[in-house]
Amino acid sequence: MGRNTIRFVIVLATFSVLGILMIQFFFLKNTVNLNEKKFHESTTQALKNVATHLVDYNNKIFGHNNQLPDNTIDQISNNYYVVNVNDVIHPELLEHFLVKEFKKQHLKVDFEYAIYDCSSEKMVFGKYLKEEASDSLLNVIKKENVLTDCDKQEAIFAKHYKILDKNSPCHLPTCEKYTYYFGVSFPNRSKFYSSQVKAWYYITGFLFIIIMFFGYTINVILKQRRLSEVQKNFINNLTHEFKTPIASIDLSAKVLSDPKIAEHPKRLSDYSKIINEQTQRLTSQVEKVLQMATIEKKKLELSKEDISLNEFIQKTIEEFKTSLNGHQYNIQFVGTNDDVTIMADKLHFSNVIFNILDNALKYCDTDPHVEVSLSQDKKHIFIKFADSGIGIPAEYRKKIFGRFFRIPTGNIHDVKGFGLGLDYVKKIIDRHGWKITVSDNSPKGSIFTLTIPN
Repeated sequence: MGRNTIRFVIVLATFSVLGILMIQFFFLKNTVNLNEKKFHESTTQALKNVATHLVDYNNKIFGHNNQLPDNTIDQISNNYYVVNVNDVIHPELLEHFLVKEFKKQHLKVDFEYAIYDCSSEKMVFGKYLKEEASDSLLNVIKKENVLTDCDKQEAIFAKHYKILDKNSPCHLPTCEKYTYYFGVSFPNRSKFYSSQVKAWYYITGFLFIIIMFFGYTINVILKQRRLSEVQKNFINNLTHEFKTPIASIDLSAKVLSDPKIAEHPKRLSDYSKIINEQTQRLTSQVEKVLQMATIEKKKLELSKEDISLNEFIQKTIEEFKTSLNGHQYNIQFVGTNDDVTIMADKLHFSNVIFNILDNALKYCDTDPHVEVSLSQDKKHIFIKFADSGIGIPAEYRKKIFGRFFRIPTGNIHDVKGFGLGLDYVKKIIDRHGWKITVSDNSPKGSIFTLTIPN
């Protein structure tokens, strides 16, 4: 999949998800508004029926001839209603009608009611009813009274009505417009909405799962794309690194196959030397690939032994110098006065030093100079490799230890390599339980620091 195709897919998918979210938000908002309207209409109808029942009851029992006022219900706030009855209101009869009408309107919410007392000018007979209590009250009345609806009302007034303490605490506000009224509050009105939009909650949750899966998929695609590019670069570098020495060996072999080459000892020696150098170069590249194949095995076992660092580092540096076709690079070692000993795998530890020194020499645009120093404190041992190379930008200092990673240089490919050396270094150091960091070497270059627990 091409880069432009991936971008197109990501942009299209992003707009699709945003569109779904906007539609979801629109429908959810409309659902809430509809539920708000439905709750208000159901509540208003239920309270109006309650007021009608109260007036009818008083007319029947006490012989009143009252009628329900036109302005019966006022909504004081989102969750508080005042109902003007303009007649006597009995608390438990009011409770019975409220429970009955709310159930009829499917208003399964907690509520609190109170009655205005004109003598004290306070809301009295306050009582808070939960949804479960409302249902149980109706069940009790149904079990105890096998009567008509009118008889039930009389039974409630006769058996259940008690003169309650008018000073019972009630926090519902009064309304100056009316004299005979009651108030009903719905403290947990959100419970009604949540039950109505429960399906939308499930849909929203499912949508978020889809978005998370979408994000994960995009992340995987991008990772696969980066991995594909890295592998492509590795194959190109590997092909080039192998092609050059093979071509040199092939050319030298053709020259040496000429019978007359024996007449020119100097040419014979030069071409033999070329074959030897290029063979060593090929061997070195193959070893790097094999090192990474070995380090990836989970059962890689380190053969640790006591190592005297002063002696070991000095010896490894000398071996490194002789391995580079006899070139004596400026590599200095500053050791410690006291002998420092650690437990490490000699082979892999020497390879770590080789790789760090090799990078220090390759990535240098002047005569390379490397100073290797050994120091320690009470808890740690430090091995520092300070070079005079081109340096490493801060944003790449963690990435350079990744497999196949090479610092971007545009179209310039003057430094050959596979991006395997520092990955190998990091893995060997991790296996030993050590740490490696990179910092600036002012005024130019980098410092690689190995930190070993003492």
